[in-house]
Amino acid sequence: MKSIYLDIGNSSLKIASEEEGNWKILLKHPLDDPKTAISKIKKETEARLVISSVRKDILNRILSKIDQELVTVLDTSLIPKNLLNYDTPNTLGLDRFLVCVAARNLANKDVIVVDAGSACTIDFMNRDGIFEGGIIMPGLGMLKSAISEKLPELPVPPEEVPLVWPGKSTPESIQWGAYRGYAETVKQFLLRYLREHSDAEIFITGGDARFLSNQLSREFKMQKREFLLFEGMRDFYRLINKEA
Repeated sequence: MKSIYLDIGNSSLKIASEEEGNWKILLKHPLDDPKTAISKIKKETEARLVISSVRKDILNRILSKIDQELVTVLDTSLIPKNLLNYDTPNTLGLDRFLVCVAARNLANKDVIVVDAGSACTIDFMNRDGIFEGGIIMPGLGMLKSAISEKLPELPVPPEEVPLVWPGKSTPESIQWGAYRGYAETVKQFLLRYLREHSDAEIFITGGDARFLSNQLSREFKMQKREFLLFEGMRDFYRLINKEA
């Protein structure tokens, strides 16, 4: 049976499908109006729907409007206890675990996963598939919003880093401080992981993955994978059904 995958994130929802190893985005839509997603799901009458969500309110609105017979909602309660070394699983965003699952399955070794979205998470999963936790920090979009809201007289420049150091204008100074500062923070966390796990493979995904990979690719070898979360949803769905 064909499967479609619904990711309900902090700022948008996305529906994707996979055919012969190739992923395709069927829908990307803001969270403010899930009606479009509901309509798309209803059209996929012969497909199994697998859902990962960090927004219970949006999830419940969608579930109340669709036939749930072929729906599987992934959540942290489904994670086998032996695969989770984390003190507060009830507040763990499942997306953090899922991207690590996909990366570990691809690399078959220790992995560090940077998910550069609304929040930026940098997590570690060992070669045995045990999620060891990580860090959560503001994403690039949150930094830009903070400048706009809290420092309204300052410009919000493009997401670039000047060639000249230090910044010779206010926009350039912001680019160095906010944008390169964001990349430098991620860099330091990666270095800390690698000091303890030198053989770990680095993966990067999320909306700001291109910016970060451009900033850090000279210093780290990393795989940039656009569909890493959906790959993790697929892999985790297979895992829990295999063990059921």
